Amino acid sequence: MAAAMITEAEASITPKDSRAEDLIHCSICRKLLQDPRSLSCLHSFCLKCLQQHIESAGKGVTSLSCPTCSTETKLSSGGVADLGVIAFVSRQRNERLIREKLADEDAKIMCTNCEEAGDTSSSGRSKAVTRCFECDEYLCESCTKMHKTFKLLKHHPLFTLDELRSGKVPLSLPDQNTCQKHKGEILMFYCETCDVPICSKCAVIAHRHPEHKQAELDNAAAERSKTIQELEKESAQIAIKIDELIASNEELVLQLKEVSSEANTELDKTRDSVKKQMLEILEKAYKESKDKLKEFKEKNLTMLRNKSDELNGRRSRLQITRMLAKDVTQKGTEYEIAAVYASVTSSLKELSEQKLETPAPKLGKVKFRMIKPGLPVMNTLLELYPPEMKMNEVKEFGNLVNGRGIVCTETGSIMVANFSGSEFYYHVYSDKGELSSKISTSSGITGRGSASSPWCIVLHPNGRIFGTGNTQHVKQYQGDGTYVNRYSTLSPDNVASDADDSTVQGLAIDNDDNLIVGNVTKKYVSIKKPDGTHITSMHVPIKPWFISATSADNIIISSYEERAVHVIDRTGKVLITFNPPDGVDQAAWNPTGICCSKDGNVFIANYQGRVGVYQYDLKGGKYIGCNTNDVTQPWGLALSKDEKKLAVADNTCVKIFEIE
Repeated sequence: MAAAMITEAEASITPKDSRAEDLIHCSICRKLLQDPRSLSCLHSFCLKCLQQHIESAGKGVTSLSCPTCSTETKLSSGGVADLGVIAFVSRQRNERLIREKLADEDAKIMCTNCEEAGDTSSSGRSKAVTRCFECDEYLCESCTKMHKTFKLLKHHPLFTLDELRSGKVPLSLPDQNTCQKHKGEILMFYCETCDVPICSKCAVIAHRHPEHKQAELDNAAAERSKTIQELEKESAQIAIKIDELIASNEELVLQLKEVSSEANTELDKTRDSVKKQMLEILEKAYKESKDKLKEFKEKNLTMLRNKSDELNGRRSRLQITRMLAKDVTQKGTEYEIAAVYASVTSSLKELSEQKLETPAPKLGKVKFRMIKPGLPVMNTLLELYPPEMKMNEVKEFGNLVNGRGIVCTETGSIMVANFSGSEFYYHVYSDKGELSSKISTSSGITGRGSASSPWCIVLHPNGRIFGTGNTQHVKQYQGDGTYVNRYSTLSPDNVASDADDSTVQGLAIDNDDNLIVGNVTKKYVSIKKPDGTHITSMHVPIKPWFISATSADNIIISSYEERAVHVIDRTGKVLITFNPPDGVDQAAWNPTGICCSKDGNVFIANYQGRVGVYQYDLKGGKYIGCNTNDVTQPWGLALSKDEKKLAVADNTCVKIFEIE
């Protein structure tokens, strides 16, 4: 029966919300906070634990890196001992100590007032029956009667130990909120300019109106409680995103181990297959490759683990901040809410504004370069190749004749350049593949270029449509297809006239939302602002029939006439050349449309010979593989905004592929 009574008592005084327990435990020693101190990131630790943590940094340290999330906290000359503690956390910790003491009914809780009276022996003190919150004392029956008799004490709130165990009465009362600068003054107001609780003297001295905006503490706390709750709710998506990034990073760690293991296996197979007379050479190369593979694995594993540590730190800080935000607004006093408002809102805003990277792509395989048949020089090259992306056709639509340039909009619709005889249009299709409109490329235009075959098309972030095709001009249209104007693509000192026979075809948008325009007649690339203002121009080694921009502000150009694809910088210098795919000779290499993903995958269409869409790695121009041969005569390529689909202008139709 006694055991059952203890269990019931423990259940009534144990906190139901485990989040409160997390707030009052030190993440260094994993124990209940002892002499707690709170950092600017809102994590709390034992003073002793923080002092031991900072000892390794040596003397003269002016800031402390949080052991949990690595956020820096500035220190005064007194070090960590001068740090304060969040009032709400302190009260929760004190109540936890009271719960533990009350939970053990077999342990005698003695009167602490008798002890102060001079009798410290257990035989000289009586068993406590009540607790005074005002005096923070356990009282026996005799001291309880005296407490109720004295005029200065009889108004103090007294509760029996059984009442405290029942959970029907509070375990403590909030601390009297007094001003640290003006002794005895109650903090009744709030300075909205400085975001701190103040007393009446503060209100007329350091926080005087009108330089400082003031409010009553209860009203200010109510308003800030709502703000904290709103910010905490908004931060839920950040928490989800961080969890997704951590999961992605952990998956990459597993993949790195797997591909490293596969590479080790491949090395073993290669060693065993080499002839006996080559064994000495092979063993030497094998050992060197093993060492490089180990170094490669450890280097990348360290990088991924550091990323995990960073993300875990951010998640931990976000969790503790959200936890405190929820609990203090639900269970905190007005003072506690007001006192923590600035720290909580600052932390939530800072975490919400921090940029979260897009999850990294899946890892591919480790490959080795061969110097001669049968003998891999394993110590020469060891690099991690991106995985080959397979594509599955999911949709085919459109009744085109000569489909060329293509673009995907943010809403999922498709715009494609098409010409036939005397008809020159941009076709606009819905995300379901239905033709929604046609934009005439000759309407409203006179002179040379009034009737020209459209070639490339881009949709600018400002909503305007820009296009090229068999003239020396770039044409601009409103989003509804209304013609706006056209302008020359040559530099100001070499402006083309209507009689000029220059032809511009290639067109793309760079990272600064400027237009990149290719003149195939003069082998010339220009950078223009959307209004036609000239920025720069350069001569290039091939005719820029198609253009794509990279995330590093370089430019990719292709020419099916010259059977070449190059990456150039803003001066026209060739940085990378994409050679024909493995098994495709130069005569069968006719590259047309190109596009580049954010993570450095380059897709190139080959419209004759070995027809298909081929994948390259932007780093070094390495060929990865053929994504699909399910095309007839591909011209323009465009990635969807989420880069999960590839749209192909396949001459007479549009094909949509899902990227695995």
